[in-house]
Amino acid sequence: MEEKINEIVSVFRLRGHRLTAQRRNLLSLILNNPECSCKELYYMAKSGKKPVGLATVYRTVSALREAGFVRRQFVQL
Repeated sequence: MEEKINEIVSVFRLRGHRLTAQRRNLLSLILNNPECSCKELYYMAKSGKKPVGLATVYRTVSALREAGFVRRQFVQL
């Protein structure tokens, strides 16, 4: 899983996206729960040590979709 996170981080940096602690935590959640919707990811991330806002979830999933890591509304890695 760490390899996949590093690959995504590299693509994010190449595209000029910032990778905050919240986004890194969100990437981990997405990789562990690939069939979840954005709203489900939000509720999982909201209860973590570093809570994530709903807008961050949607922006991160959108950036992953643009980079080709996610298809449609559901996360499919």
